[in-house]
Amino acid sequence: MIARRGLLAGALASPALAQSGWPSRPVRIIVPSPTGAFDIYARMMAPRLAELWGQPVVVDNRPGANGNIGMAEVQRAAPDGHTILFAAVGSLSINISIYRNMPLDPIEDLAPVAISVTSPMVWVANPQSGLDSLQDVITRARAQPGLLPYALPSSGTINHLIVEAFKQRHDLDLPAVPYRGTAAAQVDVIAGQVPLMVDSLGAGFGHISSGRMRALALTSRARSPRVPAVPTAIELGLESREYVAWYAYMAPKATPPETLARLNAGFNQVAMGDEVAERLRGMGAAPHAVTMAEQLAFMRAQRAQWGAIARAGEVEVQ
Repeated sequence: MIARRGLLAGALASPALAQSGWPSRPVRIIVPSPTGAFDIYARMMAPRLAELWGQPVVVDNRPGANGNIGMAEVQRAAPDGHTILFAAVGSLSINISIYRNMPLDPIEDLAPVAISVTSPMVWVANPQSGLDSLQDVITRARAQPGLLPYALPSSGTINHLIVEAFKQRHDLDLPAVPYRGTAAAQVDVIAGQVPLMVDSLGAGFGHISSGRMRALALTSRARSPRVPAVPTAIELGLESREYVAWYAYMAPKATPPETLARLNAGFNQVAMGDEVAERLRGMGAAPHAVTMAEQLAFMRAQRAQWGAIARAGEVEVQ
């Protein structure tokens, strides 16, 4: 788990930015996923960033190829700090292990800027599915191999690899029903078309709190104060490792160090500010502020972890 830092008080001030010449026009944040998923975090931060930087901050969804299309667009962008990527763990640390023809290496071809949000993942089920606990999933899957499907927002995501790790640990046959994004998968779980999925707590909290989805277990090490009655898979003895979703900002590789530093300071300041931090916690997510070096080390460690799971499950995306 990445370390959380305090608010960087006074780290960034609009007059200094104006004198530096950056930003000189609107800042575009490319999110390589459909709307209605983790782009909510970038949209939450954008107005505060615009106030801080004195320029509009626009969130632009560019879905496709599990994030590779949006990442490639940022890679090709001018390295001047005006085009930034906001992507999830799947795109940044999993794709490299599952795509046979990966168009870029996020660590080698992009520059780390900030990790601003983390969220526990959570096993959820339709309330009428008869699945009341994570142990129920194991019991039914063993009794009916291949007949308990789960909704998969996108192949190669953290949602996918968490299920793969669980299948490997418990020797289960859980077939995937693929969807184009989290929102579409949630709709069918709520409707009872598919009984089960792994979701992020931040994305699924509204459906859980309303009773439209039943939370079975968290994938984090500790319980969440937003759903204190929901156990963790670790405490149930059904998992040994923590799995947490994280969402990071990246820039074109050749972006000047001084611009990267200003971006890092701005994202950290806004993420840890009272307004955004409280909204994130209210969703079950958590604000974070890290240095660029810490982000790079964390991404390398995550790549090794998820790569091992992908190889063991022979997960590959064409």
